[in-house]
Amino acid sequence: MNNEDLVGSSILLVDDTPMNIDVLRKTLEIEKYTIFAAPSGEIALKIAEKNPIDLILLDIMMPNGIDGFETCERLKTLESAANIPILFITAKTETEDMLKGFSLGAVDYITKPFRQEEVLARVQTHLKLKKALQKLKKYSGYLEEVVEERTVDLIKANEQLKSEIRQTRKAEQKLKMYMGNLEKMVEEKTDELTKANEKLKDEIEERKRIEIKYKSE
Repeated sequence: MNNEDLVGSSILLVDDTPMNIDVLRKTLEIEKYTIFAAPSGEIALKIAEKNPIDLILLDIMMPNGIDGFETCERLKTLESAANIPILFITAKTETEDMLKGFSLGAVDYITKPFRQEEVLARVQTHLKLKKALQKLKKYSGYLEEVVEERTVDLIKANEQLKSEIRQTRKAEQKLKMYMGNLEKMVEEKTDELTKANEKLKDEIEERKRIEIKYKSE
């Protein structure tokens, strides 16, 4: 995936300092991203709820209103924003603060003062990861559909096979019964023919005796 695939990606900047918003906007517009800006956590929540956002850069320290940590926590409760990658903007480098951010769902940090190359690199990385996950999820969904369809086909084929086996067994039983009856009929006819043959022999012998008797007289 190249950077051209990221053109038009929507990024929400949340910072109560207009200068920070301005610096980040100018940096990100170099890559032709679509930029949304919010001067507070409350406004950020409204924007994220109504617009398709791909990435959020969120300042931790916002004295007026809810801070970045609470904003992050609330964003994760919104259905429309729960899966949006959040990068915290902070001048803090304390491990405790970073761990807290990660525990709330943030994926990365950008420290102040901003370095253009770092901002662009981190933003590009997480946008690419998000798009890759979306493709993976889509492909996974497709595979699930294929597996489901194949499963249904196999079930139908199995039922058809069972039906054919039942029909074959019934046909075999009928054939066995017919063959049994046929053997019985052949046996009966053979007995009849044997008896008829014996009777015929007796009649022939009787006629011979009569003929011999007439000749001798």
